[in-house]
Amino acid sequence: MNLKHYFQLTLIGLAFTSLLAPQGRADTTKPNIIFIMADDLGPGWVDYDGSNPKINTPNLQRLAESGMVFTRAYSAATVCSPTRAACITGMSPAQIGLTTHIPGKAGNERKAPKGGPRDAESLNHLPLEMPSYARELKKQGYATAFIGKWHLAGEGSVATKDGIVDSQYHPEHFGFDSNLGGCAYGQPKSWFDPYKNGTIPNRQKDEYLTERLADEAVTFIKTNKDNPYHLSLWFYQVHTPIKAPKDLVAKNGGDRYLAMLESMDNAVGKVLDAVKATGSEKNTMLVFYSDNGGHKPTQWLHDKKGSLLEGGIRVPMVVSWPGVIQGGTSTDTPVNSMDFFPTFVHAAGGSTKEITQLEGLDLKPLFQGADDLDRDALYWHYPHNRPDVKYFMGSAILMDDWKLYKGHGTIPDALFNLKQDPMEKKNVLTENPELAQRMRAKLYAWLKKVDAKMPPVMD
Repeated sequence: MNLKHYFQLTLIGLAFTSLLAPQGRADTTKPNIIFIMADDLGPGWVDYDGSNPKINTPNLQRLAESGMVFTRAYSAATVCSPTRAACITGMSPAQIGLTTHIPGKAGNERKAPKGGPRDAESLNHLPLEMPSYARELKKQGYATAFIGKWHLAGEGSVATKDGIVDSQYHPEHFGFDSNLGGCAYGQPKSWFDPYKNGTIPNRQKDEYLTERLADEAVTFIKTNKDNPYHLSLWFYQVHTPIKAPKDLVAKNGGDRYLAMLESMDNAVGKVLDAVKATGSEKNTMLVFYSDNGGHKPTQWLHDKKGSLLEGGIRVPMVVSWPGVIQGGTSTDTPVNSMDFFPTFVHAAGGSTKEITQLEGLDLKPLFQGADDLDRDALYWHYPHNRPDVKYFMGSAILMDDWKLYKGHGTIPDALFNLKQDPMEKKNVLTENPELAQRMRAKLYAWLKKVDAKMPPVMD
């Protein structure tokens, strides 16, 4: 073979190889955006924080190594529905008017403690007129899909056969091109096929729900690899009932909760592999987050889901975006659920200037190494009864390391210094009257600004 023929064959071989290799999109100005949300997963239940050697979540570890860990990520509420609404809209639950989880059993209001107020009013769906990041992304040419738990479409799902209470409030009416899994359910009717979910066609008997959601996510990613896309993949994991495939339960020594965590992590791995297979790793923002604190407590935080203490509102969060975020980094700047709306829309090239009710901030400065955001406080409002936890009905404000809790006739007000007292054991309200008054005034001003619904005045 002469040198000319050698180079000709080499060039043909290289061309053929390039056809087989994943190419990714030619237009990389608009990143793909994947938003993965866990359900009821508190900090301390992922192995990238080194908290428990028995936890097996290597794909979340892989995500953390490629991106930024948020050590002070918060949910907008202590329970799921209001946080999910805040993520979609960029508005606080108090401003939306949806401040507690939508009851699976219609009219299931928790009883007021003796001498305490009843629950404030709360919506049982996400109103159609609210902003939606999916709608904004569609304006920028994105294909959009929702897969998983929605829990924003009416109350009384427990009494249904398929989880559908009011389908006009399903994800497809908020800018998502497709919806698989999203209905009124707050937890699965069945973790295994048949799913008894009117938005998930049954496919294979005894198939596990999380595996099905992951397969559908992979199909969406591969189908839309040549155009910008957004995927909201919101797992039902690790909400009760605690059930997992038998092989994973056996692998985890009979621990069904650890098996559920591993199953969810396997699903995350399928998504990461699909992104890599389509050649779009360098042009994909991928977020992992949880909707509220865990129903299993976190070792170094006080209380759990339903509480306004840190254990009820702190969540695990990682964001990977190669080329924008340096891998293996972290930030302790407080962020919350409303920040995803402007972050996603701005990354896609859109504008939020006309959406004046937004309360979130674009996180990109943190992605690029900024030490802080232009925000002096975070706020919470949960005017509902939840006596299974310590600090439930109330409102709260976080400023730097200080957190003020305002009870509404149930629990005395409290002030905590989270730096000195991360477990919120010592109420230092009386030692810091001026600070407490300043924080209380800011909290009251915010509650008034968003027209927050308050508990009814006691007789």
